[in-house]
Amino acid sequence: MSRTLLRIGRAVVSALALAAVLLLVTPLAAQAVPPVSQGEGRLVLATLLGAPSTPVADLAGASAIDPLGTGGPFTSDVPLDAVALQALALQASAVDLFGVGGIIQLGAVGQYAQARDDGSSVSFSGTVSSAPSLVGIGTTPTGGNLGTPGAGNSALIAIGDPTTSPVSISAGIGALAASAQETAAGVQSGDYVLSSLDIVVGGTLVSAAVTPIDGILSTLLAVVNPLIVTPIADPLAGGQVTVSLTDLLAAAGVADLNDLPPGTDLLSFLPDAVVAKITALTTSVLDAVTTAIAGLALPLNIITATIAQTAATTALAALTPLTTGPLAAAVTALAQLTVNNQSTSNGAFTENALTVGIGPAGSIASVALASATVGPNTPASSGGGGSVGGVSTTGLAATGVDVTDGMLGATALLALGSILVIATQRRRDARDAEGQSRV
Repeated sequence: MSRTLLRIGRAVVSALALAAVLLLVTPLAAQAVPPVSQGEGRLVLATLLGAPSTPVADLAGASAIDPLGTGGPFTSDVPLDAVALQALALQASAVDLFGVGGIIQLGAVGQYAQARDDGSSVSFSGTVSSAPSLVGIGTTPTGGNLGTPGAGNSALIAIGDPTTSPVSISAGIGALAASAQETAAGVQSGDYVLSSLDIVVGGTLVSAAVTPIDGILSTLLAVVNPLIVTPIADPLAGGQVTVSLTDLLAAAGVADLNDLPPGTDLLSFLPDAVVAKITALTTSVLDAVTTAIAGLALPLNIITATIAQTAATTALAALTPLTTGPLAAAVTALAQLTVNNQSTSNGAFTENALTVGIGPAGSIASVALASATVGPNTPASSGGGGSVGGVSTTGLAATGVDVTDGMLGATALLALGSILVIATQRRRDARDAEGQSRV
């Protein structure tokens, strides 16, 4: 019986000891001290048919972490694995999403991040030439290409077929990049660059409006050009219109890209910009004709001027189909180019330069290009990984268990286990002594 009691006592002690260990270890396991600083630059993130694309997310970004606030700064420069991304063969509406001939093509782009001992961090992704101005002089991430965006462009985004789609866009971007910063004081901010944006707008809706105007202008120029020294070009030949970033900002009513609020869809201004551009191009031709015929002998100049005036009235009236809504509906259904996207999640701040949406509200695909993330950082001065005796924002306190109470509770359990061991041993000794006296 004494051995049975001893075994029971030992089992109780083991259970209590295990409980004590669990009480201590379980909260402490959740007490992983947050890094002093961290940042990540990631060039591509994609959502397909409303679900995040895991293969794209698994492609390495440039991630820098300073865990203890010593030995830094820690720098990460990781080029986009263009071969792996294109090998995924991701498609949107039966067209390759990335790479040569794809919807999105990139050139001379990189991913970069740096985490520092003082609790500050920076991150960057996008056109490598933009890095010095966004994250510091002397910073030159390793660049790589994904497709052939064309001379002078870091990105080419082409959506829709110019001959069969109601509207098509081909956007060439000179520079595309984003950066995020967190200071040692914990202030988070972001910046982005999008420059030299030129969008060639085509499709059946645009050509239906442009072609009649082009016909009028071409007829007029056929009469005028043989009579003047310098022929006047027809800017609407081909049935497409090129809209610049300046045109889009004018349609938005702002002077600078930074005047737009975060998360603005640039294509929401495209219909008005297209109509304004066609009007401006038509007017420029008519003004040039008026100037050119001023030197012609009477009555030729009067006749030509009358033709020009009639052409102007007819041409501008032909823009009505674009101003009544179909173009806006077609653009909204086709794509979105949303700039300066900012978000904060669990203390991490992200700046995204451009999100390309394909389909209504990005329902077919949504691709975030040039994203930079910093934080959450815990500098040494606030008790993070680089501090001694600081107050952690995770761990026991975060699990609802006070550190002191946890230690006292564990000590009490261990003490109770010791008492049971002692009591069990005493009972065994007493019974052994009793057995010897009987003998």
